Amino acid sequence: MGDGNGGPLVGLQSYLEKIAKQDDELDHLRADYMNDCKGPRGHIKDIMSSAREAGVNMKAFRELLTKHRSDRRHAKRVDGMEADDAAALQEMIDKLGDFVDTPLGGAAVARHPGSSLNL
Repeated sequence: MGDGNGGPLVGLQSYLEKIAKQDDELDHLRADYMNDCKGPRGHIKDIMSSAREAGVNMKAFRELLTKHRSDRRHAKRVDGMEADDAAALQEMIDKLGDFVDTPLGGAAVARHPGSSLNL
């Protein structure tokens, strides 16, 4: 089947060139992002070195840091929830009581959209 009369394949090269231009823009944005992240990442590395030099158990500290970051992400998600969803989540947490920290309780809360196991 020919494509000599201006069929859909006639513009293939143009499509590829336009996509290549957007790929180049994405590469540029990604490079800018990575450069912008160097400062904060360097500061974090310095803070971690300072903690190590102060005698902090780094394996335990990394675990604590992971939980801290997870808790912050969870709080941001909850803060971003609609009021009725946040109220429903709080109701679930209240009803689960002490069981919210068990795997079964966590699974029950996690079934609610926008919730997290990291309560």
